[in-house]
This record gives sequence, structure tokens and C-alpha cells, in this order.
Amino acid sequence: MNMKKVLFVLSLTLIVLMSSCVKPPQEPDTILFSVLGDSYSAFEGYVDPETNDAWSCYGDIGVTSVEQMWWHKVATEMEWVMEQNNSFSGSLISNFHDFDAGEYYAPHSFLRRMDDLGAPDVIFVFGGTNDVWQESTLGDFIYENWTDEQLCSFRPAMAYMFEHLKTYYPKAKVYFMLDNRLGEGQNCDQEQCAAYILSVREIASHYGVDCIDLDIHKSWIHPDVEGQQDIARQVLEIIETDFNV
Repeated sequence: MNMKKVLFVLSLTLIVLMSSCVKPPQEPDTILFSVLGDSYSAFEGYVDPETNDAWSCYGDIGVTSVEQMWWHKVATEMEWVMEQNNSFSGSLISNFHDFDAGEYYAPHSFLRRMDDLGAPDVIFVFGGTNDVWQESTLGDFIYENWTDEQLCSFRPAMAYMFEHLKTYYPKAKVYFMLDNRLGEGQNCDQEQCAAYILSVREIASHYGVDCIDLDIHKSWIHPDVEGQQDIARQVLEIIETDFNV
């Protein structure tokens, strides 16, 4: 083989080897999201752990399929994947009633479930309704060295939750979904309801957590079909901007 043929074969071999090393373009990583919530997000058969209580009356207000739930609509629109829906019907953010014997929901508070969300890129925290319903004490604005008794009150529990989520899931974007009608139709006068809402805003601001303001249509104090659509629409308005969709 003459020198020209040798050089040609070597060049051709080099081209083949180089082309085999070029990686095909990769699909963007799928965003995983988790929900830490209460009955507003707990649809029967779609909570994790599966032993969590789901709200059994959604069918009575027209929400008859999981596709109608706000988080399912968000996942479909954004092409995100649900990592975990750790929602528990009736649960409070705080450990309220911890010192009252026989209380059922205190062991299932947001504080006691927040370590069980998988490995999400985004966390939606949707609660507070039951803290108002159960007339949980507001407590003081405390941002460190919480005692067990302080965590039975709303403000210290909220602060502890935000700090823990930011620490335990350092790469996750955390949103708090704030019902602007929190407490409406419950045992809460206008001044008390405003105090809960303002407390959430102040504590979320302290930790750099974004609040998604929600106006929700409800039946039986729960988001009905229209309400679930309301939630999804308002969530999407925020996250589509945040994620440049």
C-alpha cells in the first residue's frame, strides 16, 4: 500500500472514531415535584404514603377523577412528574394538641411528614386551613432554638418548617400556596384570619420562600371542580414565569 492510501485510510479511521465520540443531544432533565399538603391535595388512591388519609367527599362536590386535581393539571401542563404527594386530610402545619391526650392529627402534622417528600426539584406546601379550623394558637415569631411546646403554635411551626425544608432539600425550589380566603366559613373572624395570612407572609419572606396567592372557589370548605381549576391556573401563572415556559 502506497503512502497516499495509508494516509487516506488513517484519515478515514480518525473521522469514524471522532464521530463515534459525539454524544447525541440530551433531553432536558425532567422536573420532579412533591406536595406537602392536607385534604385540598389528598385524593383517594393518590397519596404517598398510601396510609395517609384522603378526603373521602370529593365526589360529593364534583371532583370525581384525579385529572381534576390541581397538581395533576400542573403536572400535565408543565410536563413535570410527581415525586410524592404527602398530603394528609385534616392535618395541621403545627403539632397543635400534642399535649392533649388522644389527639389524632398531631402525629400527622406537616412538621412530622416533611422529611418524607422524596428527592424533588420543586416543593409545593399547601396548608394552614386546619390550623385555623382547629383554632391553633398563633404563638410568637421565633426563628431559632424552638421548643417542642412552641412547635404546637402556628408561627413557630411555620418558621421551623421553612428552615427545615430549605436545609433538608437544599436544591429544591419551595413554594407556599396561600389561600387568601384562609379561614373563611370556619371558626375564625376577619381579624384572626388576617393574622394567620400576614404571619405566613412575614415568615415566608424571612426565609425567601415564595407565596403563591390563591383565590379558590369552594364547596363544603374545599376546592370543588372550579376551585381546583382556580388553583392550577394561579400556580401555573407563577411557575411558568419562574421556569421560563
